[in-house]
Amino acid sequence: MKSLNAITLAVLAALPASALAQAQQQSKEDSRSNKVDETLVIQASPLNKTPLESAQPVNIISGDELKLKQAHSLGETLALEPGINNTHFASVAGSPIIRGLGGPRVKVTQNGLDTGDVSRGSPDHAVTTETSTAEQIEVLRGPATLLYGSGAIGGVVNVVDERIPSAPVYGLEGSVNVNYDSVNNGRGGSYDMTVGNGDWALYVDAHRRLSDNYDTPDFINDEGEVLDHVENSFVDSKGGTVGASYQFDNGYFGISYQGLYQEYGIPGHEHHHHDEAGHEEEPAHAEAAGPFADLEQKRWQIAGELRDPFSGFEVIEMRAALTDYQHSEIEGDTVGTQFKNQQKEVRLTARHAPIAGWSGAIGFQWDSADKTARGEEAFTPDAKRRSQGIFWVVEREIDNHHVDLGIRQERTDLSSTELALNTFNATSLSAGYMYHIDDASSFSVNLSHSERAPSATEVFSNGEHFATRTYELGTLYELHDEGNGEYHLHQENTDIKLETSNNIDVGYHFETDRVHVQANVFYNRVDDFIYERFTGINSTAIHTDEHHDEHAGEAAHDHAHDGDGLMVVQFSQADVNLYGYELEADYRLTDAWSVHGFSDYTRAELRDGGDLPRIPAQRVGTEVRYQATHWDGAIGYTRYLTQDKIAANETETDGFGLLNAHASFYPNWLAQYGATVYLKGENLTNQLGRVHSSFLKDDAPMAGRNFKIGVSVTF
Repeated sequence: MKSLNAITLAVLAALPASALAQAQQQSKEDSRSNKVDETLVIQASPLNKTPLESAQPVNIISGDELKLKQAHSLGETLALEPGINNTHFASVAGSPIIRGLGGPRVKVTQNGLDTGDVSRGSPDHAVTTETSTAEQIEVLRGPATLLYGSGAIGGVVNVVDERIPSAPVYGLEGSVNVNYDSVNNGRGGSYDMTVGNGDWALYVDAHRRLSDNYDTPDFINDEGEVLDHVENSFVDSKGGTVGASYQFDNGYFGISYQGLYQEYGIPGHEHHHHDEAGHEEEPAHAEAAGPFADLEQKRWQIAGELRDPFSGFEVIEMRAALTDYQHSEIEGDTVGTQFKNQQKEVRLTARHAPIAGWSGAIGFQWDSADKTARGEEAFTPDAKRRSQGIFWVVEREIDNHHVDLGIRQERTDLSSTELALNTFNATSLSAGYMYHIDDASSFSVNLSHSERAPSATEVFSNGEHFATRTYELGTLYELHDEGNGEYHLHQENTDIKLETSNNIDVGYHFETDRVHVQANVFYNRVDDFIYERFTGINSTAIHTDEHHDEHAGEAAHDHAHDGDGLMVVQFSQADVNLYGYELEADYRLTDAWSVHGFSDYTRAELRDGGDLPRIPAQRVGTEVRYQATHWDGAIGYTRYLTQDKIAANETETDGFGLLNAHASFYPNWLAQYGATVYLKGENLTNQLGRVHSSFLKDDAPMAGRNFKIGVSVTF
């Protein structure tokens, strides 16, 4: 991959001198103050809404707030947003959990298109979005299946960047960021730059991030060892993007290419390799104390828009992506397991003129994914997914009343190398209502019916998954108790049902110059919910038919790391209820001082009795903020309550609290360069925090005390 300097010089060399002069003038005229108080539009919606206009709860993180919250993983970046938690596979990988739902139920997109990685199938697989060069991150809480299909039954996280410039660019604009973290000796830097002459626009970005094993308060792992850090939690990430677009009278068209390369440790998965004399060998990677992942993703995207293409339509938008992803899990000098995914996706959306007073958009989505796995942890056979969906969403304003309606029909074909399943046909419906009580407040209700086809992992899994220390079985398989402490495994359950969700969300919003309140309560009734059930069975007790699934029979008995076998988790279907709330409030005491508070809670119950596993704990947080002319800062405390609503064969997680603080400085001598210096202190009291949603909660707690310093320059 080209170096940062080479990419930058290549772009600058392509510009005429007049464009460079105009870019310098534009950079001088642009300032931080010009970019505050912008009306942020939800890019994940085709109806150009702002969060205040949406009946569905939406969070948008952008600007200085995003720079402060930006972390290596997407899950950690969003971890303190109301209703959002992190899977927390140490600090090396983390995916967002929305209202207790994660994995294949939360759609993660980049500019509205699936990321094309394999993070939805396992918490140790990294999400491949890069937040350091993002413009904004949008979180749609609750079902968003109408626009994004059955993979969005829990919500959508959309990372927005300008890799394909969608509006005319005059001159040069961009940003540069560098930062350092003390808790893991983390060094990071990124830049993005767009240059154009009004017709053509060129975009480049790049990032580099290095960190060592992160420190923690003293803790005792599940082997009885006292540790003060998480072994094998290093990260080495780099990547870059080149994009271009052409603006014409009534639209634009563009293309981009991204390369992403990461190496990161896989904690809690330490194997010890021995030479012939029995001595331990050093791992191949200098930072590794065990297996590590070597990830590579190549991604092409195209995007275009036609405004007023013909009578009856206002805008037609097209987006497409071709993603080639692979990562290898390396042990010593050997590739233990290799995962690959080749994914293609096309989205067409057309916003039509009002029909009987209803504005709206129709759309079509097609995607194809081919996943393969080879090696020790290939617990899922090669699988193919083909999906097509059509949708229609409309809205109407009637005085102080706003109404949204939508429908989607989706077809999904799921098959593996060993068998094909029947086609899944899913229908999703939604109805939203918002009443503007007065200029300051509004009330909203959102109803949705969503159907989800199962993922390949949920159906076909059959084998050891050492990263999560489990033996995973898909819904396709049954375990029969032979009565002597042994269990017979065979393929039986081919009648797999759609997961069906009926959700209601009620919200209240109040906004004045001094007070901001956003409150939401939700109730989600899900039939045939697919979840990983802790069976209480050890993998050494499993026996299989010799003729079936050759990798399954040999996998369950011996492994150098865990001679006693692994806990068996079974993907099972059951009827469940999820309900809870999110509350966020701000009160401005004076022009300089304000107080912020939030709380969230999700309760997840099996209707036949019991609780779902790994549901995040209730949280309560508060923060005092100060804003001056040339600096601002805050100090806050978040309490994670004890999680004692646990599933069978699951353990409780103690509560803990995090004290955090931050400050940003932009005095005149920095503002003229568009620069901000920010300082951040995390977990200042060095509390031990275990994350209940993490498979590694006992061996990879949250990081200890951390001090972060960064500089951001915008031009």
